[in-house]
Amino acid sequence: MRVLVADDDEGVLMAITLLLEREGISTTRATSPDRVLEELSRPGAAAPFDAILLDLNYERDTTSGQEGFTLLSRLRREHPRIPVVVMTGWASIEGAVEAMRRGALDYLPKPWDNARLVALLRDLSSRTTSGVPRSEQASRTCLSPAMQRLYATIEQVAFSDIPILITGEHGTGKELVARAVHEQSGRKGAFVALNAGALADGTFESELFGHVRGAYTDAKSAREGAFARAEGGTLFLDELANMPFGQQAKLLRVLQDRVYQPLGASAPRASTARVVSATNADVDVLAQSGRLRPDLLYRLNTIRLHVPPLRERRSELSGLVQWFVEREVARYGLPLPHWGADVTAALQAHEWPGNVRELEHVLQRAVLLSARSGELTPQHLDLPSAGRAISPSNRELPKTALAQPPQTVRDAERAAILLALERFPEDRRAAAESLGLSRSAFYRRLSQHGIVPK
Repeated sequence: MRVLVADDDEGVLMAITLLLEREGISTTRATSPDRVLEELSRPGAAAPFDAILLDLNYERDTTSGQEGFTLLSRLRREHPRIPVVVMTGWASIEGAVEAMRRGALDYLPKPWDNARLVALLRDLSSRTTSGVPRSEQASRTCLSPAMQRLYATIEQVAFSDIPILITGEHGTGKELVARAVHEQSGRKGAFVALNAGALADGTFESELFGHVRGAYTDAKSAREGAFARAEGGTLFLDELANMPFGQQAKLLRVLQDRVYQPLGASAPRASTARVVSATNADVDVLAQSGRLRPDLLYRLNTIRLHVPPLRERRSELSGLVQWFVEREVARYGLPLPHWGADVTAALQAHEWPGNVRELEHVLQRAVLLSARSGELTPQHLDLPSAGRAISPSNRELPKTALAQPPQTVRDAERAAILLALERFPEDRRAAAESLGLSRSAFYRRLSQHGIVPK
């Protein structure tokens, strides 16, 4: 195994080199982002690297990590097959989220744990063949027929610059599909993801189009918007159906004219970003009801890709379980747990209202809880018992269930959720707000009560 280690501290480089080479892992050192790119640009140099261990802070900027984030984005764009592990001395939740969003496989704080670092790199080596992760190969072979057709369509349309609309329930992996479109497209620009349904009117234009210094009272410096950051790449607009009507008009103009104008700028700029959007709502119904502009839908809906829910892709469960478990044990340096047929049966019996995202969270918890014993059991999964399993009547949200007076606090909570869903059948955010809940808390309660909205 060969690892490219990047850090501007010679002492850190020496310590990591001694550690890894003692474990039989070959290292190449780089003290700056430029040196990293030089090493990767040498003829035939990129292929032998099985991983990149990357510091975020360098001499030009020793605290914010922006220099490292910029390099990470470029590495994922130009060398997507080489996994990157980010390491920094200023560990924070925000930094970890940003690093993972930009494509890092994992995030290690300094001082690092030697055993965890070595275990993580060895796991990368075991899962990589000729620069292609085995998990990716395996995931393709265990895909359901519906997902195989989906990826076949992606391969046919990714090269173009036409807009794509991705539909599917929450947690099905719509952003992963958008990333697959970007990777297959060969576009050199970045993949930029934005929650379009969560932008306030006061920040919408600045977030999408950017602003110049002095554009408004608090604009003390210029800021690039999402369209600028995605130049030559892909702009992924999630939660499309939750965009207010006025914001939809502003987005439509950019899609029609292929130009946008930063706030306070004197001239428009050409847009070269390919727009991929996603929603869990029925956009045709929203357009008919007047809540989604039909002309915007026509612009975004040139190609529609539907991601089926996990309950319709049960043949993929075993492969997904293996992938998530292996990822978690590598992240925390834990031994691979053993699980029996009872765990497999529990996973297959569950309806997965939260789809792949729910599966991921269930397995994250199960791996940690089973670490001490090494045996993963159904109790570690903490899934609903057979008596609480989701029935067809749950999925149909019957009004008769609401007519019965609640007997417990849990019954009352479930009834309130059902009422909110009936009041706002196409707007999950409004349903959550009516209950005084955040959207994430609302979806957790849907899962806890076994409710799958229409």
